[in-house]
Amino acid sequence: MKKVFPILLVALIAASCASSQKMLQRGQYDRAIDKASEKLMKKPDNGKELAVLKEAYELANTFDQERIDFLELEGLEESWVEIYLLYEEMNIRQNKVRRLPSQVRSQFTFVNYDQKIVDSKAAAADVSYRRGEEFLAAGDKLSARQAYNEFEQADLIYPGYRDVVQKMAEAEIAGRNNALFLIENNSGMVVPEFFDSEIKKVTLKELNTLWLNIDTYENESIDYDHFVILNITDISFSPETIERRTFTESREIQDGMRYQLDDNGNVMKDSTGTDIRVPNMITVSAEITETVQLKSAVVGGSLNVYDLRTDQLVKTDNIGVEAVFRHRFGEYSGDRRALSEELQAVMRGREVPFPANEEMMMDAAELLKDRSKAIVARNRRVLES
Repeated sequence: MKKVFPILLVALIAASCASSQKMLQRGQYDRAIDKASEKLMKKPDNGKELAVLKEAYELANTFDQERIDFLELEGLEESWVEIYLLYEEMNIRQNKVRRLPSQVRSQFTFVNYDQKIVDSKAAAADVSYRRGEEFLAAGDKLSARQAYNEFEQADLIYPGYRDVVQKMAEAEIAGRNNALFLIENNSGMVVPEFFDSEIKKVTLKELNTLWLNIDTYENESIDYDHFVILNITDISFSPETIERRTFTESREIQDGMRYQLDDNGNVMKDSTGTDIRVPNMITVSAEITETVQLKSAVVGGSLNVYDLRTDQLVKTDNIGVEAVFRHRFGEYSGDRRALSEELQAVMRGREVPFPANEEMMMDAAELLKDRSKAIVARNRRVLES
């Protein structure tokens, strides 16, 4: 790789330094035109570059016009797009020369391509438009998506052509798959009403694409293609537990300053005769009794994708979350300075009531939303197909 990079760099530099004459010889007519035009803009009386420009300009236009003549003679509808693009290219090329100084510009004869461009653009747009209508009339989603691509091309070629924007909207609706997110509780445990509504707040709309719409609440005007079902099969709560542990924490800290002594016990002095003082480091410790309150809620099941057109289960993913309540507090004896900032915060805490099961379910619902969204995101291709 180290050897290849310098070679590529040299090649790029050589290409950028190539003369307009070499570009002309290689058949790179438009690059030769650009290079010669750049030099003629700075020095209009450069006869060598003017000769290159004339030859490259004539050859490029000749090849393009011959291609247009062939395509028109061939008479294929799909050729109109290429014909339009060729006329556009010839017009762009001509405008480059028009921007050059007058003594250069006067050496060329210019052609008005406006009508050719308008006619070929309209013909090209019409071809795509009519193809789009044929695909849309087929009535299936895949054809509707092909219709959208044709209408989009027509709009790119000829913005605002006929009612192409409306047709694109029709094709988009006809080609889009719709999925409905549902929740089923098969755990055997009664859950609060807010549990379902909280999970359905998941922002699946962010996962929508051109060909996919996901609803969390049913829209009766939509004929859904897929059900995405969060099937909850397990809900359990751990006992409320309290764990205690006692341990010692030690730290080395600075406790003021002290004089630095030599081996004989005398105070050492610096080069100015001043007594040398150094930090006085001591070890402090504290005995800590930490209490941890623990409770958890586990919700598990699967996220299933059903294709309603075939009434088949097409994808299933296991899903499980654990919402954990963990609260720490404690007390200590000894030197407070031995405690880290984290432990000092824990020591300031007090015992709190354990959360009710309903609260733990709310925490689990938050986790389920994120987990469900991640799984649905992985399955977008299945839902779009």
